[in-house]
Parts: sequence; structure tokens; C-alpha cells
Amino acid sequence: MQEVDIPLTVHRVIADGGRRSSISSVTFSATGSDILDEETAEPAELERTLGLWSGMAIVVGTIIGSGIFSTPSLILAAVGSVGMSMVVWVLGAVVSVCACVAYMELGTMLPRSGGEKEYLQAAFPRPRALLPFVFCLSSLAVGSPSGLAADSAVTGTYFMYAATGRSVEHSEWAQRAIGVAVALFCTLMHGFFVRAAIRLQSVLTVVKVLLLVLIVTVGFGVGIKRGTRGFGDAFAGTSTHPSAYVSALFKVFFAYSGYTALNYSIDELRNPVRNLPRAALGGLLITATLYVLSNAAYFVVLDEAAVRNASTAVAGVFFTEAFGALWGQRVVPLLIGLATLGNVMCGMFSASRVLFEAAREGYLPWSRVLGSISRFQSPLVALVVSCTLTIVYIVTPPAGEAYAFLIDIGGYPVWLFYGLAVVGLLIMRRSHRDLVRPFRAWHVANGVTIATAVFMCVVPFVKPESDDGEIPYWAAPLAALAFILLSCVLWYVQVVIRRGPERSHYAHK
Repeated sequence: MQEVDIPLTVHRVIADGGRRSSISSVTFSATGSDILDEETAEPAELERTLGLWSGMAIVVGTIIGSGIFSTPSLILAAVGSVGMSMVVWVLGAVVSVCACVAYMELGTMLPRSGGEKEYLQAAFPRPRALLPFVFCLSSLAVGSPSGLAADSAVTGTYFMYAATGRSVEHSEWAQRAIGVAVALFCTLMHGFFVRAAIRLQSVLTVVKVLLLVLIVTVGFGVGIKRGTRGFGDAFAGTSTHPSAYVSALFKVFFAYSGYTALNYSIDELRNPVRNLPRAALGGLLITATLYVLSNAAYFVVLDEAAVRNASTAVAGVFFTEAFGALWGQRVVPLLIGLATLGNVMCGMFSASRVLFEAAREGYLPWSRVLGSISRFQSPLVALVVSCTLTIVYIVTPPAGEAYAFLIDIGGYPVWLFYGLAVVGLLIMRRSHRDLVRPFRAWHVANGVTIATAVFMCVVPFVKPESDDGEIPYWAAPLAALAFILLSCVLWYVQVVIRRGPERSHYAHK
């Protein structure tokens, strides 16, 4: 059967000197790989290489990372009981579905790469480009590299586990060195072997899903054979302090993060209006189900003390208990390391696209270089910068609590801009009534997302019941907030004084 190209109109946000915003049309082929601007008819450089299944693989691959294999012990320590730990994981799934639904409306209404950059520009055009600029810098310098660094470090932890047979007492710098190598490998693949990288991501996503299915199956089998171990008096010791739940939720949401991955690279998704909602929500629901069942399996096989003492290698301890030393300490940790490597690959893919789009908008210096496309059909310079920032986050945090700190500092700006994007969605329902909305988010989904964002941004500054860690409780949110404020100063320099957007790639279209 001959393939027929179906023209589809997409809307792009144009800011006019800070006085107003308008939406211009862009037409592209729903099945082809070229995007055509109505005025210039110039093809875009990045090809539409992602279909429904490869898009869903990116969503699932981005979500399933170090979180499910490493954070359960940290979450249990924060909330104090097995039962409440399970409640927090279920709550995280519900909130993530609500946020995903809101982003489905945003992505199908404004199907352009960049995610919040596009949505904030449309909803908040004054001061000119302030919120999208601050989002881009916060994402590029805090949110994305800190999360990638955390995943890279955990990859190093599991590779060391496989090499030594020990879940703890590894050399901190050996783990970080492996993390650096992982970041470099992902950059090399995405920079020079684009299609091979996408295929590898899909393969590693299958490995992740099979690992979680194996965890669930083992837990179910052990539960039938000898009963549960960790669910006795499940809610004993539950914390009542709000800050404990913020700490736990940051880690749960870190584990669930990734359902917006396609919003940042939608220019490379074929038929995005149809495929974005299916891939994003489908991938999230599959992962959420596996996450909740996997946590239940951990507590069936291991008692509460074993989960607490496992630190960031809880999945390895789980398989050691279930299968013995060879499989539990050598084979499975290697597979988990490969799974978290796949997460870094997906995250590096998304992060580089945000940087690429920010450069083309004129938000960054040297925008022509940072927004360039290599002959390998990849944003190579943007990838190198994303990799460099990730390596900085891998090597600079103090030892001991680095993993938890990276999660907390990256989670703060993420939820701030999630909330602002959904507030912007509600504003655009009034200010841009003419925009086509193929999908409309439920009111309750928008309300839950905004309420969660407020909670996650305010409560981190409340002193916890005990603050005996090496890093003060306020360090992560304060550092993130300080960078956001610094970004406002940089916005004034780059946008107001240097007029970067007026000299940008899109200004000449």
C-alpha cells in the first residue's frame, strides 16, 4: 500500500517584543520526516524517526531507571513504615498520571519540541521569554544533569556490585568513574549513531521491563511458598512530619519521572497528535503497575531491616536472597546496571533536545553552535554540553549522601515548572480559545498537579524531625531556588540587553 502524507497544522509561539504573543502555523507531514514552514518551506534538520512503539519505549525507558532499583530503602527510611511506603508509591502513581494527562493536552495543543519552554512562552508572554528562559536554564543546569548524574552513579554502583559481589563498601570514586564512562558512552551513541542508539534504547527498555516482571514473579512465588516478611504490622513507626513525606515524594517522583520525555522531542515523533497521548500514558501506566508490584515484592522477600540496610542496592540484595550468590550478586546486578544505563541514554536524549531548542530560541550564548545539527543528524554540541554538566554533578557532590542530594536538588525546579505549566494550560483555555485541542485534560488532573507542585515547593523548607545528615535539609531546595533567581539575572542580560531571541534561529524563519 502506498503511504500518503497527511498535512497537519501545528502552532508555534511567537513573542512580539514582550507586548503580546501570537501563534503561527507550521505544516508538516504526519508520516514523513520533514517539517515545512509555511513561509520558507525549509525542511527541518532533525528527522521524525520515532513511531508509537519507539516513542513508548523512550517513555518507559526514561521512567524505569535507578529509582525503582535504589530508592525503596530511602523512601522507607523517610516515612518510617512498610505500609506507608507502599501508600507513597501508589500516591506517586496517581499524581504522575494526573500530570501526564495535563501534559498530553499541552503537547497535542502545541506539538513542538521543548516542552515547558513552548508552553510557558504561550501562556506567560510578559516579561518577554522570562519563564521559558528560566525553565531552560534550570532544566539544563540543575534538573536534567542532576538526575542523569544520579542514574549514572547508580549504574556504577550495580556494575561494582556485579564485579565484587558486595552491595555496599564500594569505592566511592570507582562508582563515580563508571558513572562518567556511562555518560560519555551515551553521548557517543546519540551523537554519532542516532538510529543505533534508538534501537539500543529499545533493547535496554525490554531488559528493564523483564527485570521488573522477574521481581514481581519472584515476590509472588516467595509469598505463596513462605508468606510475607516485611508486611507484619505494616504501619508501625509511620512518620507524622510533613517534611518526611516531601523527602519520600521527591524520590518517588524521581522514580516516576520521564512520562514527559516525548514533549521535549516531539519534532522527532511521527503523527504526534495521535502518538503522544498513547505513548506517554501507556508507558506510564505500564511502569506504574510494575513499580507498585515490585515494591510489594521487595517486602515479601526481604524484611524491613534488610530493605533499610540495602541502601541504593536493594534490588541486588533482593535477588541475592531469592537466587543465591551467583545470580543475586553477579548476573542480576549486571542486568540492573545495563537497565539504568538505558535510563541515562533516554535522559541524555531528552536533555540535549531541550538545550538544542533553547539555543535556537536565542536563550543561550553561542546559540548558532549549540543549536547546530551535525552531519550525523544529531545535536552533537548540545549533547556534549549536557554530558559535561552531568559529569560535573557526578564528581562534585560530597560522598555519602550524594545520591539523595542529587534527587532533591533536581526535583525542586521540576515541580515548580510542572505547576506553572499546568497553570498556563488553564490560562490558555481562556486566552487562546482558537487553538485546536485534540485532547482535553480533566479538571481534577490539573488541580492535583498544581496542588502537588505547591506542596513540593513549600514544605522542603520546613525543618524535619531530625536533621542529623551531613547535608542540611534546606541545602537542596535553597540551591535550586538560588539558581532560579540567578537565571532571572541572566535572562535580563541575554534577552533584554543582548536581545538574543531577535537574533535566534527562529527569528530568521
